[in-house]
Order: sequence, then structure tokens, then C-alpha cells
Amino acid sequence: MILVVATVRLHPGKGPDYEAAVARIMPQVRAANPDIVFYHAARCREESDTYRVVEAYADQAAMDRHVGSVPLQTSLAGLMPLVADIEIKLHDSVA
Repeated sequence: MILVVATVRLHPGKGPDYEAAVARIMPQVRAANPDIVFYHAARCREESDTYRVVEAYADQAAMDRHVGSVPLQTSLAGLMPLVADIEIKLHDSVA
């Protein structure tokens, strides 16, 4: 399994816009990519305007399908103006 953790830092004050967009987009992305094991976003308690998106995929092919999917690409185009910085880390499951 592949685990992806994205740290998303927004421009100040853009949290409500991001949360509304993610709440609308995530169900569409999940529906379009049934091989996603886990796909959720959360607001960081310690850092304002910082969010984590945590994703899990059964294998590389499932992740590749997600990355190339139209719903994801469309949603990213709409979200990126809100984002000041993003850091994405890939992890391979060990247990």
C-alpha cells in the first residue's frame, strides 16, 4: 500500500474557501477512483491555514489512475490559487 501525506499551507484567510471546496470535491474524486483506500483532509490544530490531505492506495497503478484522473486535475486547478505552499511525501507501507 502507498500512503501519501500532503501538507497544504494556504494564503492567510483562505481556510473557509478551501474547506468548502474540499468538502465538495473529495466525494467526486473518491467516486471516480474506487481503488482509493483512504482519502481525507484535515485542518491542523497547531498551525492556522495549514491542512493535511492523507491518501492511501492499494498499489502504484491505483495512485497513477488517481493522479491522472479528470476530477483530480479539475479540482487542483480550482484549489491552487488558495495554496501558498504544498509539500507531498510518499510512504510505502511496512506493516
